[in-house]
Amino acid sequence: MAQMKTVVVSNETDPTVDSNVKPSLGAQNLSFTTVPETPPDSPSNASIDAERQSEEKSQDVLLSSKTQLADQSNYDVIPAITDVGQDTVETSPPDAAQGPQDKSKTQGVFPISTTQLLDKSNYETVPASTDGYQNTIQTSPTQLVLPSTHSLSPATRLKHKLHYSKEMLVCPGVYDGLSARIAQAVGFGTLYMTGAGSTASMLGMADLGIATRDDMVRNADMIANLDPHHHEIIADMDTGYGGPVTIAQTVKQYIRANVAAFHIEDQVLTKRCGHLSGKKVVSNQVYLSRIRAARGAIDSERADIQLIARTDANQQLGYDECMVRLKAARDLGADVGLLEGFKSKEEAAKAVKELAPWPLLLNIVENGHSPLITVDEAREMGFRIMIFSFAGLAPAYMAIKGAYEKLLHQGITGIQGNGIGPKVLFNVCGLKEAVAIDENAGGMDYKGLA
Repeated sequence: MAQMKTVVVSNETDPTVDSNVKPSLGAQNLSFTTVPETPPDSPSNASIDAERQSEEKSQDVLLSSKTQLADQSNYDVIPAITDVGQDTVETSPPDAAQGPQDKSKTQGVFPISTTQLLDKSNYETVPASTDGYQNTIQTSPTQLVLPSTHSLSPATRLKHKLHYSKEMLVCPGVYDGLSARIAQAVGFGTLYMTGAGSTASMLGMADLGIATRDDMVRNADMIANLDPHHHEIIADMDTGYGGPVTIAQTVKQYIRANVAAFHIEDQVLTKRCGHLSGKKVVSNQVYLSRIRAARGAIDSERADIQLIARTDANQQLGYDECMVRLKAARDLGADVGLLEGFKSKEEAAKAVKELAPWPLLLNIVENGHSPLITVDEAREMGFRIMIFSFAGLAPAYMAIKGAYEKLLHQGITGIQGNGIGPKVLFNVCGLKEAVAIDENAGGMDYKGLA
């Protein structure tokens, strides 16, 4: 800090008096002021200039560093394994001496075991631009296969399957707890909750838009949460059950229900099954308002639930109009497309090529209005998701009907001797897991039951 000296200023002819001379008590017309005094050991002008130049050089280095940090070309983009819907994360800028980084090394492959996730040899170490406190950081595993037991949300897992895998997802149609449990026990990872099957099972009614939003949300919630850590549910959302406000609320309810994906369509509110004649669709303007409302709700919730834009316009307006609608929906942020009611295999293959690389979903309804396309054929065409809406409903109808007819006419059901008793069915529905929960908690109610 600069030293100070006191100067006594007089209003008389001699303006300055040394401060060491103590003025008499009777002195008049004097004032006191303090001025800085350069200390004896203060640096020379040359030293001050050198210090100033050093500071300016440091500022130049700092600005250069900030510029490099802000330059996105210095960053590698890698898949981020999060549970909040984040697609990518940026690592610190690579060392310039290392040259361009091979970004293909960081692409994740889904789904490996938890052991590989924890194996540090699967991680790349890259230089981190810090203030000298951190030398390295770890990126995501270079070869990552998502374990089915990982704690990601169902929506995030499904999103990763679509974005970081080439596999086509084959999904059986389920409509209640038992059909979902059977599909899970057989080995399917992704299930499709059919609206037609849900309406028939819950209400005993035909698929004519009778099921309400509450009906569908309740059913989707139950199915999606039977085993959310190992299975994902794609659910029918029909028309969204109203205007944009209602659609937004419906989407948020599906998100809270742990649904991984849903499709919303362009039929009128008094809709019908996509494989019945006489379908009518709303205008493209109304359809796109539904897509915007759904996309807006997803973004506001910061959710990973996948939006599938479905059009039923092929029957009424033709293929070209379907392309117009699906391309517009894609541009508005729909994650997947669904053209319901292909008229030929050639038309299905054409749609995949025209909309590539946007993922398309193929709905197969045996004995419906569309040609039968096998899994291998769909995979060859390039579809990414394939749902079999009646895969559970039709066989269940045939088996139940046969047993009831035999009971009516012969007095027996015909299931005796097939080995399927209460315990077999209950094990499919989680009997062993329930008993284990009770025993692990110290309960004795179900000891020895499993």
